[in-house]
Amino acid sequence: MADKFVHLLVRPLVAWWLMASAHSWRRAVVAADSPHVHAPGTDPDRILITGDGASTGRGVLTHDLGLPGYLARNLTLLTGRATDVDIVVTAEMTAATSLLAIADLNLSRFDAILLSLGANEALNLTPVARWRRDITRLLDRIKDGTGEETGTVVLSIPFFAINPHFPRILARVVDRHVQQLNAATQDLLTSRPHARFVLFTHGDTYEPDGAHAYERWAKNIAPKVAELLDAPSMHGTRTEVPDEIGRQHALTRLTPLTRDTDHAITALTETAKRVFGTSIAAVTLIDTDTQRMPAATGMEPVTLPREESLCDMTIRRATHFVIEDTTLDSRYAHYSVVTESPGVRFYAGYPIESPDGYRIGALCIMDTKPRHFTPDDTQLLRQLAQQAQTILWKSHTPSQ
Repeated sequence: MADKFVHLLVRPLVAWWLMASAHSWRRAVVAADSPHVHAPGTDPDRILITGDGASTGRGVLTHDLGLPGYLARNLTLLTGRATDVDIVVTAEMTAATSLLAIADLNLSRFDAILLSLGANEALNLTPVARWRRDITRLLDRIKDGTGEETGTVVLSIPFFAINPHFPRILARVVDRHVQQLNAATQDLLTSRPHARFVLFTHGDTYEPDGAHAYERWAKNIAPKVAELLDAPSMHGTRTEVPDEIGRQHALTRLTPLTRDTDHAITALTETAKRVFGTSIAAVTLIDTDTQRMPAATGMEPVTLPREESLCDMTIRRATHFVIEDTTLDSRYAHYSVVTESPGVRFYAGYPIESPDGYRIGALCIMDTKPRHFTPDDTQLLRQLAQQAQTILWKSHTPSQ
């Protein structure tokens, strides 16, 4: 009863400070660029970050300089693989609103999910029972939407007393509540073997949100995430049956290319053809029954039956697909692009995704003679495919 009375007094005071104080972190700039960051390499690990607070990129202008960017780069240093991070964050996010924010996401495509939540519940002095209910629902949604191998990292709620600008009398009450919420989270995770609780602290001294702070925090978090990515089954090339309903919805949200985007995507295929020294480069989109080419260099854009599309195999995996000599592979030797013009002997493709993560097509390079494809080639093809994504996303209508 005493706690309830104290909370009734403190809650409006915290809200007033957050709104009125010149030192309120709500006045800080936040990253507002694309909610996707990448660390270079091959065989990428896919990470989803959802939450509030540090994950929003407070104090920096891009997510690359925030926690997602530093986490991606630190994970790549630890694993030796590329890292792709998708970001679903807002400054006001709670466990309940995070559940709504990820409701339509295809969570099965992620190798690990990072939750950075609870600061808003702590400041609002949300009852522990409600926190347990909301975080349980969120964890259940993640479990239902992912495979058995997908791990979840839950960051602890940081304490507020270390911030010298936050009133001490308020910090004492809020931090006592932080302890209770963190204890409830740890208790919930004991029965979830694929989840990890990671102590997330600001250190012994106060450091304003910014690139240096995010770099330090990422170095602390990355090893815990990397542990969840260590299972050998996580690293093999997995051929998947695409989610056709989701894919087709993503394709329908692509509006026709404008003159500028059409020129940019064509220029990209010219770059790919030149840097790889191949006879053909193309950007393809895979419809229900056909493959079409918004851009191609070295051949006229053509529409092919999907069952004869090499890029259809590319979109069935999260990484590259290569055939060094099509005539030696009985699965593809009879395809019309092999037996007829242009007589493709070599193929390498990397999937192109919609902003919501559906593999809708590919950037591919082809040649009329066999070729060897190296890991460095894979990394370069991936970078060019990501550039193609950026161009196509300009013609993408957000999901309603």
